[in-house]
Amino acid sequence: MVKIYNRLEIKLTASFLVLILVVSGMLFFFTYKNTKQALKETVQEELLAIAQVTASQIDGDVFAKIKKGDSKKTGFLSIRDRLHNAQKSNPDIKFIYSYRANDDKSVKFIVDAEYGISDDAADIEELYTDITPQMMEGLTKAAVENEFSTDKWGTFMSGYAPIKDSKGRIVGAVGVDMLSTKVMEKQKFIGKTLIFIFLIALIIAGLIIELFSRTIIRDVNKLNTLANKISTGDMDTQMDIKKNDEIGELAESFGRMIASLKIMMMDDDKKK
Repeated sequence: MVKIYNRLEIKLTASFLVLILVVSGMLFFFTYKNTKQALKETVQEELLAIAQVTASQIDGDVFAKIKKGDSKKTGFLSIRDRLHNAQKSNPDIKFIYSYRANDDKSVKFIVDAEYGISDDAADIEELYTDITPQMMEGLTKAAVENEFSTDKWGTFMSGYAPIKDSKGRIVGAVGVDMLSTKVMEKQKFIGKTLIFIFLIALIIAGLIIELFSRTIIRDVNKLNTLANKISTGDMDTQMDIKKNDEIGELAESFGRMIASLKIMMMDDDKKK
């Protein structure tokens, strides 16, 4: 009696399942990685577009003159309202703000879209030292973070675009922060969906392989039973395997062998 782990059916099924698991796993990780990258690039493009459009709508001449204590002035309030409207127009945007470079390679917030609306808003000329290369790059050209970054306000993907005055000089920049929650939720959804599809495909493939293996083993067992009968001298057994494959050819060979043995046995009987 063949032990269960040595059965050909188990070996065939396990081998095919391992092969499918390896190939499907590689496809899963490749697809997931590229989907995440595509999703991140979509967010980056959206951030760049929002930052550039918002920056183009700000009066650079007015912005350049804003200083600490100007929170009640018309120029400050008009820019604040424009930033706030841009922020509210997109539910995925958490913060929109403007900033200028400081002398010590930090930046100063100038107009925050939430100033006077939220207690968490940045004050005029409030220093921000946790800057990134992309944030500084935003003071010269449109830029976007490569990855999510974390500060005291949360974890965001940020995009930046320069603010220009009427003479085309860069006087500051607009920053746009998108909360990581939305993107992470989309990434998790994609990951769960791919895993679900992968598991369903694996189950279906396993069932098909099991059925295929059972069919092969059933025919092999028939041939084994036939061989055992022949070994005991039973030549009246019938071959009932009819297939157009290697198993069928082997069955035909058994049939020819039985016929040859019968002829040989008849010849021996005649000689006797």
